[in-house]
Amino acid sequence: MERAKIYIGTKIVSGRPMTKGAFLKNERELDVPGYEVIYEDGYRSWSPKETFERSYREVTPQEKALFASPR
Repeated sequence: MERAKIYIGTKIVSGRPMTKGAFLKNERELDVPGYEVIYEDGYRSWSPKETFERSYREVTPQEKALFASPR
């Protein structure tokens, strides 16, 4: 059997701070910090703060000039 290889993926998303409760409209989880994540195709999800900040960083002005602004 062939050994598994290691891969890294990249994607460009828009994100804004939002609690899980605000995203789900669930008052029990209003204090769970995270981000609403908006993908290029308009799909929206929620990510815990630590996961989002480990996976993404804000683009620089030079990088932003390379692509159209996300929604």
